[in-house]
Amino acid sequence: MRISELSAKTQVSVHRLRRYEADGLIQSQRLPNGYREYDDKTVKHVIFIAMSREMGFSLPFIAKYLPRFKAGKLSAQDMIDAILARVAEIDQLVTEQKALRQKLMDHIGWFKTQTRRNP
Repeated sequence: MRISELSAKTQVSVHRLRRYEADGLIQSQRLPNGYREYDDKTVKHVIFIAMSREMGFSLPFIAKYLPRFKAGKLSAQDMIDAILARVAEIDQLVTEQKALRQKLMDHIGWFKTQTRRNP
């Protein structure tokens, strides 16, 4: 299938598919006319990449896991563990952002007291 067909089947833009190919995540064959030709299993691979990106995984992370996915050696538990690690990262970010928010609110309170003292 051509890149436009792959894009339609996966809902991933042609631009992004070219990026994935440039990064070595997917492969195509070049036809004599220069068009890219993808095999049917590439649809599954692109969907895996797109889902992983939606979950916030980096392209280097995906590049590490994708060969196992392609080979059928990536278990559901492997992905559950990776997703749980991602959730822990997000929880840490949320904690840090809440602390920063509180600090900002404290600073607002301080500036308000200064305004009342020094009109």
